[in-house]
Amino acid sequence: MAITKVHSAKKTIYQLLLLALPTTAVIAFMLFQLNNYYSILKNDWLSQSIYFGIGCATSIVIHSYRFRFITLGLIIFLINYGIYTFVQSITIGEFDSFYATIKFFLFSVLFCSGWLIGFAFSRSKYLTITWSVVAIIFEIILIGKTSDFTFSSLVNGITPVLIYAFYTIYIAELIRNMNEGEKTFIWFIGKRLGLFAVLLLIFFTIILTIFDDNFKAIEKDWAGQSSEQEGKDGESMTQKDSLGGVSNKDQSKLTGSLSKDKQLVFVAHLDNFFEGTNTPNPLYFTSHYYTKFDTETQTFEIDEKMPYNDLFEVDPSKIPLYFKEKNDVVVKNSGGTVDRKIVTAEIYKVAMAPSSYVAPSTAFYCHPISVPKEFKEQYKSAYSAKMWVSKLNSAYFIYNPAGMRELEQFQEQRFEKLRGVEKIIGPDKAFMDYYTFMPKDQEYNRIGDLAKKVTKNAKTPVDKVIAIRDYFLSKDELDQPLFAYSDNPGIPGMPSANKLNYFLFENRKGYCAYFAGATLFMLRSLGIPSRVATGYSTTDRSSKNPGWYWFYQDQAHAWVQVYFQDYGWIDFDTTVPDVNTQQAEQPDGTPPTDVPNTYLVIDGNVETVDTIKKTISVTSLKILYHDTEFVAKNKSLLLTDAAIATVSNDTGEVKLSALKKNMHVTCISHAEALKEIYIKEGDSFSTIIKKLPIPIPIDEVKIINDEKKKKEEEKKKAKEESDINWLKVLKIVLISLS
Repeated sequence: MAITKVHSAKKTIYQLLLLALPTTAVIAFMLFQLNNYYSILKNDWLSQSIYFGIGCATSIVIHSYRFRFITLGLIIFLINYGIYTFVQSITIGEFDSFYATIKFFLFSVLFCSGWLIGFAFSRSKYLTITWSVVAIIFEIILIGKTSDFTFSSLVNGITPVLIYAFYTIYIAELIRNMNEGEKTFIWFIGKRLGLFAVLLLIFFTIILTIFDDNFKAIEKDWAGQSSEQEGKDGESMTQKDSLGGVSNKDQSKLTGSLSKDKQLVFVAHLDNFFEGTNTPNPLYFTSHYYTKFDTETQTFEIDEKMPYNDLFEVDPSKIPLYFKEKNDVVVKNSGGTVDRKIVTAEIYKVAMAPSSYVAPSTAFYCHPISVPKEFKEQYKSAYSAKMWVSKLNSAYFIYNPAGMRELEQFQEQRFEKLRGVEKIIGPDKAFMDYYTFMPKDQEYNRIGDLAKKVTKNAKTPVDKVIAIRDYFLSKDELDQPLFAYSDNPGIPGMPSANKLNYFLFENRKGYCAYFAGATLFMLRSLGIPSRVATGYSTTDRSSKNPGWYWFYQDQAHAWVQVYFQDYGWIDFDTTVPDVNTQQAEQPDGTPPTDVPNTYLVIDGNVETVDTIKKTISVTSLKILYHDTEFVAKNKSLLLTDAAIATVSNDTGEVKLSALKKNMHVTCISHAEALKEIYIKEGDSFSTIIKKLPIPIPIDEVKIINDEKKKKEEEKKKAKEESDINWLKVLKIVLISLS
């Protein structure tokens, strides 16, 4: 008995060209996104798209005849299952079997998915509509999984799929109802497609115009949640607070993608030059030390209990302007006594969070300073830092030379000094046990075995560090780099798989946290005390203003520090150069070089504010006068003239009326009238105040935010961000589908 046709050859050809082909293209778009995230897919999205296309096209052709879907589907399932079992039986080795079966399973799923959708195009109007809706939902889930789930990424990712969904429903119905005897169907459908494209363009233009404010509001709301999303699906070296201030994260999770931004974070002047020259010697700026690794979540973390803590933790926004805070204990804990010097730096914040403090290692001093009036719009606040710096540290010394001969020669001079340390001896056993700790399992033993193999010819600890660095720079048998930098290294694909092992032994690509983490455990397996440092890499790109450096968000970085007795902690960076990512553009801005002299600083609380007379009365116990601190036994009421003063808080300039009673403030005066009113022997708080003109002329007022109130606001904001507004998400989906 002959099998009759359901569709003519003409209708089948139109279904193949106008439905199967665009659908395969959309699937290719989705598979491309998945392959960039899941490395187990081996970036083979083109072949995978072909698998789907073959299934879809075959199904359309087969179902143009009166074959039963369930019967054919069952036969195809049994054939695939049989082949899957056969592949498992002929492959040798656990991993070979795993990858071979996974590859066939992937082919089977894609082919069968194509088969089902081909059936929908050929036989079912309602299945075609269902597939179009499923495609939109799947793309939304895909965006949320493989990128930062922001409104912009949602619109950019979903628009092609949304257009495809409208197109598929429209064209499928047009083909289904076509007149088989129509000779000019190509012209007919061409006109309909042209009209469809015009109407779709008008529709989207109207929607985007009408809902523009709504979209912007949603985008603004979602921007505040970006740091939460980064922590879920895409890692970032930085985070933003509720006011948009940038700070380094207190942990770094190994994930499948790294999110970067080119926003300018801060500008710094570093008074560090090569001895006897005017040539700047840049240093990496440190924020945190990661000494703890959570093997369950594969996250590097800060450990508050780390021994010999030499991290200077300070909140510059809580120190009154021109007053100082220092900690000499961190200098002692650093263990550095040989080839060390004190270096100063001035940091001017652009987008950096008010509470953040970064400086080269080892910082021990913070001194908030004022920003010149003409630069206040550009820089929100500033502070001066002092560091106990190793002369062996330099951005040129730290950074991987990648075959640059001059840099290698420069670094070799430092290595020669460190070769004098033939065996590393810590301050005590607790120190060595802590900073050489390794998880005890087969995965980390494998890292240790690799470290021993790589360093087998290295005699001294520093030579072992160099051998590991050189391993990351080595080439394979085809003379291609063995390791590559990638912001999207993907993930292993197996639940709870060790990402560092996957990086070292499988895909060999990753971002700085991967290189630093792998180096850390390789060194620790050799008994070399080490830790991960995070902060900002430094690039000298200012020819007009030597010693000034611009730091962008994409310079947030992680590297390794190694301990050598007497020398202390020394920075090493084993990350290979990122040849595919363009650095932030060279800055054209002018640094704040003309900082005015400050003669008087009053620390106190607002008593009264007269916005008409432009005066502020402040109760104070402490002042700085000509850099000398005076403290009173009892509070004094000081009247200040704020006629030309700027008033600011952590986020920028505010009006004089923003000052309220009992607010903690710092008043600063650069007035020339105070220049020659000198301090005499025996002067005290009260005698200095009597010398000053009344009202006292001031140029700046800085509001010191109340700590308790700020914590309450941050707690409230964190709760708001943790609660997902499902109503808002539903509204977005409905707008997209309308």
